[in-house]
Amino acid sequence: MIQSKKVSWYRSVQVRLFACITVVYIVSSIILGNLLYHVWENYWVNQKITEISRYANFLASDIAINCLTSEEDPDQNLNHELQSFSRLYSYARVMILDEKAMVIQDSSQTKMGRYIVNDDVLMALSGKIANVQEDSFVRLAIPITDYSGSTVDGVVYVFFSVDTLLESLSINQGNFTLVQFAVGVAVCALFYALIAIFTKPFKSILNWLRQVSNGNAEAPIDLQRQDDYGLMVEAIQDVTHDLIAIDRSRKEFVSNVSHELKTPLSSIKVLTESLLLQESVPEPMYKEFLQDINSEIDRQTTIVNDLLTLVRLEEGENALNISSFILNDMTEDILKRLKPLAQGKNVELVIESVREVELEADETKLTLALSNLIQNGVKYNKEGGQVKVVIDSDHLNALITVTDTGIGIEKEHFNKLFQRFYRVDKARDREAGGSGLGLSIVKQIITLHKGTISVESELGEGTSFLVKLPLIQVIEQEEEE
Repeated sequence: MIQSKKVSWYRSVQVRLFACITVVYIVSSIILGNLLYHVWENYWVNQKITEISRYANFLASDIAINCLTSEEDPDQNLNHELQSFSRLYSYARVMILDEKAMVIQDSSQTKMGRYIVNDDVLMALSGKIANVQEDSFVRLAIPITDYSGSTVDGVVYVFFSVDTLLESLSINQGNFTLVQFAVGVAVCALFYALIAIFTKPFKSILNWLRQVSNGNAEAPIDLQRQDDYGLMVEAIQDVTHDLIAIDRSRKEFVSNVSHELKTPLSSIKVLTESLLLQESVPEPMYKEFLQDINSEIDRQTTIVNDLLTLVRLEEGENALNISSFILNDMTEDILKRLKPLAQGKNVELVIESVREVELEADETKLTLALSNLIQNGVKYNKEGGQVKVVIDSDHLNALITVTDTGIGIEKEHFNKLFQRFYRVDKARDREAGGSGLGLSIVKQIITLHKGTISVESELGEGTSFLVKLPLIQVIEQEEEE
């Protein structure tokens, strides 16, 4: 029985799933966030380098136009241009050199009047722009040319450290982390809500299973879905119904066995008590009572033997001892053995061999199955009736038809006819001395041979059983590795 236990919160599927998804999200978010931040950081630095380079080119052009060719004080103009550049890019150092590579303006005022001769400056003095990045340092040397562009009047020399740019970006990193955290909280809350929605059907399924386990097999479940949950419910319902049917069959079987075994014992007890309570019982009465007792003992023995046979067939002791034999000969032997029983009931036994059929099967078990079918035809036949056995085959199966001229069976009993202890007419069956297990044994043996059995019957006309058995039995063997 499913007990109504409360699962600890940390053992809940919902919490565990949320924890796993949250951990995965946090780890991936940190990795992806750092990656995106570095990508954005590199993009921003490259943009700044491009922007500084563009402004340095503008500065070189402006100096050439407004400072070197102007009638005003060139030093004042150069200083003004330099201050404008420094205000925009305080992390960059800029120097202005004349055509002899002497520093005439310096944003840090430390190299004034000195000469700077290196590859960058020499390239710029030759009229080419030098743009060099080594490790975290960037150097730009841009020539200052006249209108014609043929004469280099000076050089705008700019250099700065990328690390300085990154330090200015670190101010925004805190805001970036805060936004990332806020987004993470929102996403985790969304995760939890979605998980709660997706796992909600589990509670309905669990409550339904508790009702079923408490005996309410027909308990409804309000979960009409066309997804995996719906398929799960359908599968559980199928299994539940099968288990309920098995349990009902087990209880019915136990009840039937108890009843069948108790009935002969009760009869024996009544007969023995009748003898014990009477004085001076005549010998003929003793013999009659003892014959009745012997008959009840035989009946109980038959029930026990049939039960043992059925249990062996159903619980693993069902290996088939396959051999090849002529089915017609085997059937004739069965009819000869049952002839005294048929004569006692004034029933004629007839065999019709359409063709000779060679069959691969377990001859002992198949003999038992056919004997039970023919015996039933004899026991439940009319006075002066007939049991006819027809042997035939097609290219795959042996066909055995057992037809009697008894009172017949209603169609509503067909699907239960092979159940253990099922009787169409219990009173008539007891009079015939049956155990109610014969057809169950027949069905089990035929199933072991991978065959089929079907029944047709008309009330007042008789019953016909058709057995189909494969002519060749394929023995399944495990392949050796």
